[in-house]
Amino acid sequence: MELRHLRYFVVVAEQLHFRHAAEIVRVAQPALSRQIRQLEEELGVALLERSRHQVRLTPAGKAFYERAQRILAEAGRAVAEARDVERGASGVIRVGFVSTAAIQVLPDAMKKLRRQAPAAEFELNELAAGEQIDGLYRERLDIAFVHAKLSQDVLRTRVVARDRLVAAVPEPSKLASGRHVDMKDLVEWPAIMPAAHSTSGFFEQVRMAYQMAGVRPERVHYTRLLQTGLLLVAAGVGVSLVPESFQAIHVKGVAYRRLQIAPPLSELVAAWRRDNASPLLRRFVADLPTPPTATATAPPKHPPA
Repeated sequence: MELRHLRYFVVVAEQLHFRHAAEIVRVAQPALSRQIRQLEEELGVALLERSRHQVRLTPAGKAFYERAQRILAEAGRAVAEARDVERGASGVIRVGFVSTAAIQVLPDAMKKLRRQAPAAEFELNELAAGEQIDGLYRERLDIAFVHAKLSQDVLRTRVVARDRLVAAVPEPSKLASGRHVDMKDLVEWPAIMPAAHSTSGFFEQVRMAYQMAGVRPERVHYTRLLQTGLLLVAAGVGVSLVPESFQAIHVKGVAYRRLQIAPPLSELVAAWRRDNASPLLRRFVADLPTPPTATATAPPKHPPA
């Protein structure tokens, strides 16, 4: 049985007239009659009662007509969906992201895509950088937003945001009394940071900031996600270096202060597989921001006491 048999039968069932039906489907009347006969033979039931002056549906024909309509409608939707996916107007993008992306890149990128492709859907997964990279290699994610320097063998990457690091410190502490903090004062507190993973990323950027100041934290608490560190800072457990965009996250008990040094800028990278041929992903990536090449902000000449 082929879809054309169903189409022919549905038109005949609606017209109850072979000549009229043949004109609609643009098939010669004898050929249309043969197609319906073949369908009945394949099914083993009579779908139509024929006479010289009238064509009627049998009880089996009425039941088959209802099903055939639904099958054809579903087939039509399948064709439309496939065409939408092919032109990047529909489909699902599986996105992995860290908090920084949720603050400054991902919302605008999603809005842009939805304006172009309202039927597009997102599957959002907030994951640590290592989990995202693993998800890309295992083809469980279509795109990842991470702080990492990634290999270019399997993946394509693009820097989508740059941020300087700032210190998140307990609000009641002396560290929050001025506009800037000295890294040498930060080492008196435990450092809260995400654990290192297999590729160079945010952990290395934080470690470099301490190295540039010539200091090293005596104690370190590792977290899975950056925003978890803010909760620990609010509890007075320690201090955390975070991207400046994190100042948009207001956590009671946390104050954000600039550093007296000018550490390397934190880069947020979008990464996706080179062999991912999704037209919707291509459209999404095309509209991601490309920040201008930035330089680290110089430390203040006269930091307040």
